[in-house]
Amino acid sequence: MSLGDLMNQIADEVADIRALPDPGQVRRAGDRLRVRSRRRAVVAAAGVLAVVAAAALTHPVTRATHEPIGPIDGWRVARSLDVPGSGTIVYADGALWVVDMKSGKLTADGSAPAGEMYQIDPDSGDVLDRLPGAVGGWASVGAGAIWLSTAAGDLNALTRVDLASHEVTRWSTSQPTQLPHGSGIAAGNLWVANSDSGDLIRMNPRTHQLLQTVHLGQSVKGESPTSLVTDGSSVWASTDDGVVWRVAGATGEKLSRLQLPIREARLVGIDPRRHTLYAASIRGNTLVEIDADQPGTDWHGRELSVSRAADEGMLLDVAIGPDSVWAATRNPDQLLRIDPETFRITDRMPLTGMDLESNVAVDLATGGGATWIRIKDKVLELRPQFG
Repeated sequence: MSLGDLMNQIADEVADIRALPDPGQVRRAGDRLRVRSRRRAVVAAAGVLAVVAAAALTHPVTRATHEPIGPIDGWRVARSLDVPGSGTIVYADGALWVVDMKSGKLTADGSAPAGEMYQIDPDSGDVLDRLPGAVGGWASVGAGAIWLSTAAGDLNALTRVDLASHEVTRWSTSQPTQLPHGSGIAAGNLWVANSDSGDLIRMNPRTHQLLQTVHLGQSVKGESPTSLVTDGSSVWASTDDGVVWRVAGATGEKLSRLQLPIREARLVGIDPRRHTLYAASIRGNTLVEIDADQPGTDWHGRELSVSRAADEGMLLDVAIGPDSVWAATRNPDQLLRIDPETFRITDRMPLTGMDLESNVAVDLATGGGATWIRIKDKVLELRPQFG
C-alpha cells in the first residue's frame, strides 16, 4: 500500500473532531500529563527514546498499524494524530505544539485571533492543552517561549506562548503596525524582522522594550528582511533580492552580507551541528546551503533543485534533523529526504491530503527522534524502523 493510499484511508477513519475536549477540561486533565511529560523529556535527553502511541484525551485517535512504507529507506509512518485545520507545527519542551489557523480572522467579538494551538504529548498522543488565539507563522523557540508572527483581520502582531504557564501575549513590533516576518532569541535579546520598514529590531524579551533598530534596506527595492533565524549568538536575515545578512545578537553589528544565487530568498533552517544555514526560493524549487561562518560578500556553497524538471516543484517547508534535511514540495506533492553531507536527495515519497488553499499547506518539524508532518486535519509521525 502506498503512503497516499494509507493517508486517504486514515482520513476516512478519523474520529469527529468535535469530540475533542474543551480547553478547560484539557487544562485540568493535562496537569498530571504535563508533569509526566517533563520527566520523560529529562530521560529522553539522556538518550532514551519513548515509544509513541496515538490516543486522544477522550477517545482513541486513528493509528497507522501497517507494515513499513517506502520509498523512504528505513523510515515509516508510525502514527497519525487527528488535529483539526492547518497551521504551524513546533517541537519544544518535549511536546508537539500544533496550530489550527481556522479562518485567519478575528473572533466574533474582535478580541483575539480565531484559531488555537494544541499541545500534544508525543509519547501518548494525548492533548495536554488547547490555547485559544495562539496562532501564527514564522515560528521560533527561545527564552522559555514559542514566538509566532500573527496576522488576523487587521491584527499584525508578535505572539508569545509561554512554555511553562501557557500564557499567550501579543504586541505590535512597529508603529505603524506591520506583520513581523520572523523572530528569534540571540544573546538574551529578542530579534524581529520588520519587513515593511526594512528593519531588524532588538527588543527586551520580557518587557518588549525596543533596544535597537538595524536598517537593512527598502522594501520597494527588495532589500528588507523577509525571514530570520538564529543560533543563539548571531542573527541571519534574508531579503527578496537574495542577500543574507548576519548581525551580532548582542550588539547588532553587521558581520557579513552574502549574495545568494537565488532571488526572493527565505531562510528555512539552521543545522547547529554543522553550523550550516539553508535558504529556499519562495516561489521556486531551489534549496541553497550556506556556511554560517562565511565572512565577506561572495557566497560559496551548494545548490539543489528539488524537482527533476526546471519548471516543476515548489518548496513549501524544510526541517533539519540530526542526520537528514527534510523538505516538502508542491507539484509534485512529496516529502524529500536530503543527505546533508552529499546535499543530494536520497528518497522521495508522495504526500496527499494537503490543502493548497489553506494558509499553510504543509509544515514540518523534527524532535524526539521523529519527523512530524502537518497537513490538513492531521499530523503524521515519520520514525526510523529498527529490526
